[in-house]
Amino acid sequence: MYVQVKRLWQGDTTRGTISAQHTSFDIDNVTNHDFVGVGGYYMKDVGFYLLQSFTGAFLIFYGVGGYLKWYYYIQRREGAADWKCQPDRFLQPEDDRLEFWLGSLNMAIGSLLSGILVTYIMNGGETKLYYSIKDYGWVYFLLSIPINYLYNEVSIYYPHRMMHHPIFYRHHKVHHRFKAPTPWSAAAMHPYEFIIFQFLLEIPIFLVPLHAGVFLFWLIYGYYYGILAHSGIDLHSMLPWQPSVIFHDDHHKYFHCNFGVNTMIFDRLHGTLRKNDRFYSETTFGGKGAPIQDPSAAGVTDKDS
Repeated sequence: MYVQVKRLWQGDTTRGTISAQHTSFDIDNVTNHDFVGVGGYYMKDVGFYLLQSFTGAFLIFYGVGGYLKWYYYIQRREGAADWKCQPDRFLQPEDDRLEFWLGSLNMAIGSLLSGILVTYIMNGGETKLYYSIKDYGWVYFLLSIPINYLYNEVSIYYPHRMMHHPIFYRHHKVHHRFKAPTPWSAAAMHPYEFIIFQFLLEIPIFLVPLHAGVFLFWLIYGYYYGILAHSGIDLHSMLPWQPSVIFHDDHHKYFHCNFGVNTMIFDRLHGTLRKNDRFYSETTFGGKGAPIQDPSAAGVTDKDS
């Protein structure tokens, strides 16, 4: 975020690439070490950008998440029926601690990878980001806004649903240990899953021209609503496409349904929205639930019920 704001503010009209006419200069004139640093080219000032990355990530994670935890889970705990999606269920203390430390670990991993990426970009590394709307015109710019939003949701829904296949669920189950999620749950998952989602979020900047402002907006949007969606607080969105918090809270409560985060579009398309006339449990795979008249068909035991 810091890198893109800086470039937009400075009016940088480059696309973050080393153009053909500059290739000779970049390669042959490195005596000033503009493109040399830790690990070779493009890593100058890597420590500075890592600091920015860690600071920004944890300010949001601890700032937004910490405020919600303090205001609701501490100050208003006794009145949980007024605000909590699952008012009769709280995490056990050990799960609460695990959620915080696992989320912090993943945020550190993400900050490290992002810091290296932005160092690469700021030292002239090749991407498809551009900074002037004139480069591709207003039509392309405006169309890229909803398209990037839909791509981000595609990159959440389908990998997430795949992780709920019995073969992969044993790793994803770490995230579902938190059946009544709190804001820390947003990043509390197996590290390999976190890295997958980070990769899918950032890979478009290497594949298609994308205005840095659009990329920045959806990056902040997804980060913020990811925390809210896992907050466990019964908040209703003012945005028509953004579901209320209880939508994703139900995913943690009922497991194999409601795989989206920022829209219900793909859950509606594939019939994986939770339905009141279906039975769900951790052993009911597929996203469609089981007929409520015969929960035993899903391998449900009395303990599951």
